[in-house]
Amino acid sequence: MIKIDKLCKSYGDNTVLDELCLSVQAGSIFGLLGPNGAGKTTLISILNGLTNYDSGDVLFFGLPLSSHLTEIRQRCSLIPQSLAFYENLSVIENLNFFAGVQKIKGQQRNNNIDYAIEINSLNSMLKQKSGTLSGGQKRRLNIAIGLLNNPDVLFFDEPTVGIDPQSRNEILTTIQQFKADNKAVLYTSHYMPEIEKICDQVAIINAGKIIKQGDISSMLATNGGQVTIELYETEKQYLKTCCSLCPQLSIIAPTTLLLAVNDADSIHHVLQLLAQQSVKVKQINYATTNLESLFINLTSEGR
Repeated sequence: MIKIDKLCKSYGDNTVLDELCLSVQAGSIFGLLGPNGAGKTTLISILNGLTNYDSGDVLFFGLPLSSHLTEIRQRCSLIPQSLAFYENLSVIENLNFFAGVQKIKGQQRNNNIDYAIEINSLNSMLKQKSGTLSGGQKRRLNIAIGLLNNPDVLFFDEPTVGIDPQSRNEILTTIQQFKADNKAVLYTSHYMPEIEKICDQVAIINAGKIIKQGDISSMLATNGGQVTIELYETEKQYLKTCCSLCPQLSIIAPTTLLLAVNDADSIHHVLQLLAQQSVKVKQINYATTNLESLFINLTSEGR
């Protein structure tokens, strides 16, 4: 449904996207991960026609973005991190207003509003002023407004920021339902458990390049030769000393080390180094056991 090939974007001498390639299929949720400044926002802006690109090919539904922008945008929707509705209007007034802005009329308007209300569980609060909604309810209204054109492609930018765990789970469940409707979802978040829970495919972007891409289980499996060592709180200087004495050892979090090999002699050597620095080990995990550890490892160089 979306195909990107060798996409490049620069601002002066600063290369933001460097021959980036990826594809997103219908009926799937694609997670886009990257540290701040990696190029995620620029990519989302390009895909929504808000920013031009320098070179490369971007296709939606087989159509070039460069020559079919209006047609493509009618079939896509961006749900932003910021809340985009009028707090002094009721829920139903907001939905009717934004449907009117998009010139959605007649039975299609009624069907699309009904769909947005039902999938986001807004029936009980239609006459309530939007400004009085809870944080999670406001997020659901934000999503509902993005559904008014019944899009084939949905872009989510940090949709669960600042809400409680129960509301977060409700929103993630809603997003998962879009797969059954054969919609394509491109999802960005810094909250790794969300990505692990709902995404079929993931791409990790750093400095404008995709450095890892695939389904999560396969990505973690290919890093099975690594060992993560979880520690109790300790001074970073002691960890740096250990890493200087073992080139395969690196710090990936304040209390986590990554060993690039998993043979018994190397592990024994590292444990000896840690003991010499009076660093206490909490747990040893063979292979990179979660997405967060992999992400930190892949994007930490030079940071």
